[in-house]
Amino acid sequence: MHWFSLGDVFYFDVGFDDIPVESKRRPAIIMIQEDEDLFILVSTTSVPPNDPPKYFDQFKIPIFNWRRSGFSKPSWGLGFKLIHVTRQELMSSVKKEDILGKIHITDFDI
Repeated sequence: MHWFSLGDVFYFDVGFDDIPVESKRRPAIIMIQEDEDLFILVSTTSVPPNDPPKYFDQFKIPIFNWRRSGFSKPSWGLGFKLIHVTRQELMSSVKKEDILGKIHITDFDI
């Protein structure tokens, strides 16, 4: 059993805004721990910002230490969509094999 904490990176089913009944399994990061049982996550993407930037590119947060954090390729946090979950939801949906690592502390200081 994993006890989740700030900076944990793991695969999580992230719902689509336009089709709520569908989701995609993406790496997600615990960015905020509101209290003992409530967390706020951001999902991630390996799609870099466009050049020239489009509207949502301004919300892509680079993960500079992506290898050290468990990602297999350069990645960005999607800061435009915050995901609120409880510890119970995480414990029931995230398995041991879903855990990738932990965000490097310097990636919190951008």
